[in-house]
Amino acid sequence: NAILARMRTINADVWILTETNACVTPGTDYHGLSSTPIDGPERYAPGENRTTIWSRFPIKRSVATHDPETAVCAEIEHPGGLALIYGTIIPYHAAGTKYQYRYEGVNVVGRKGWELHYESIQHHGVEWQRLRKEFPDHSLCVAGDLNQNRDGRRWYGTKTGREQLGKTLGAAGLVCVTEGEIESTEEGILNPTIDHICLDQAFAARVSSVRGWMPGVTPKGRRLSDHTG
Repeated sequence: NAILARMRTINADVWILTETNACVTPGTDYHGLSSTPIDGPERYAPGENRTTIWSRFPIKRSVATHDPETAVCAEIEHPGGLALIYGTIIPYHAAGTKYQYRYEGVNVVGRKGWELHYESIQHHGVEWQRLRKEFPDHSLCVAGDLNQNRDGRRWYGTKTGREQLGKTLGAAGLVCVTEGEIESTEEGILNPTIDHICLDQAFAARVSSVRGWMPGVTPKGRRLSDHTG
């Protein structure tokens, strides 16, 4: 209930949620598209999934992705035209190392730290370039948990990963609009964020400001998330 109240306060037109649940919805006037639920060793509870897009604007169709359990892409039509909204998660440092991690439809274990992170950036890059070619007249928004901060501080991620993602975004004509310090709506400058919004160059040029918020706590003091919004 505290998460839903927070979402009503923000009142966004489009949401990209990661590590979420079907009960986390901004309202009945939104259209939703979710990644395929995961079953197996990394079993998710009913209703849980990795990525969900909620849009006030009608979703015209779902566009196939390379990893439907993680990445989801919705074609929407908004007042500015047609757009692809792409939500995803890039694996974290220890994904697939000591414990099994569901990766592109396979249960992975025994890999080195950051190995899946680097590999996933490459695979995402191929997909983003494909989408730009298949939908040349669409705006493109890529957002989600990219598991690296990009504000110049040593916090989470590696130099290799940051450089790789920067080149990958550039090759797809995308700009990460959440790279620098992010102004908070309430608490001043936010801590480094690993959740990012990346837009095609024309779309990014229209951005007037980027703001974020701390997720807050329940009445009993429980944090709603370990990520910033």
